[in-house]
Amino acid sequence: MTRLGTLIAAAAPIVVWAAIGGSAGAADVHHARAADGVHAATARSGAHAHGRRNAGGCSITRPSARAKHRPSCRTASGRTTNRRVLTHTLRSPRLRTTTTTKATPAIEAAARQAGTIAKVLATPCQNTEVVPEAGNLALVRAAVLCLINTERAQNGKEPLSPDAHLEQAAESHGKEMLALDYFDHVAPSGLTPVQRIRSTGYIPSSEVGYVIGENLAWGTLTLATPRAIVNAWIASPEHLANILEGKYHDTGIDVQPQVPEELAEGVAGALYTQEFGVIVH
Repeated sequence: MTRLGTLIAAAAPIVVWAAIGGSAGAADVHHARAADGVHAATARSGAHAHGRRNAGGCSITRPSARAKHRPSCRTASGRTTNRRVLTHTLRSPRLRTTTTTKATPAIEAAARQAGTIAKVLATPCQNTEVVPEAGNLALVRAAVLCLINTERAQNGKEPLSPDAHLEQAAESHGKEMLALDYFDHVAPSGLTPVQRIRSTGYIPSSEVGYVIGENLAWGTLTLATPRAIVNAWIASPEHLANILEGKYHDTGIDVQPQVPEELAEGVAGALYTQEFGVIVH
């Protein structure tokens, strides 16, 4: 009988940050919910949190310094409002004219979004059953991104784009977890996802807002494939909250063809780290 292996995942808690400035500090503690065989791991985030909390994922929102002075056009439900612009031609005695309607920016944006989502859904994901090895990690990362974007598209969300800064943060975290033999969002040194991402330059200054998040997972044997990992994330509300967060535009994915030694007990597998983010100017 073929042994499936073990799969464990963790998502940092969603915390909305309202503070302006570069303060960082202790953490709220949240436990990811186990679902469909995904074992829960304690997840922590960095800095003092202010505002609301959603279930699962680590989403850190900070409004830009300029944005807080802008007038708001949001309705009570949080949606922006748009006026429909009508252009009427003048009617003359000799010529018969018609009334035309110009598409509003919101209509044009919705059309572009629909086209982008349709393109994602029409593109099949490749290499989703590949077991990560040193020579195929680029293919594995691409498979994870494709599966994540497909899930977003199926839920009406635009795809995420790879970002070099977030990829750097994910890779440094993955390698550190292997080197120090741990599995958590916060390093033994106390370094948090916020601090790790900030150190890459993804957050350019204290004058901008941001939303960031992180999903982690490790699996062994056949449960180390991109599809097994992403399916486990989707099955967990905390991880799915990060995957479907509409604010995110960017992502960074790291895959290490190894699992922290104490966890895997010598069984072959892989360690996955995915960072999510958006900068709000």
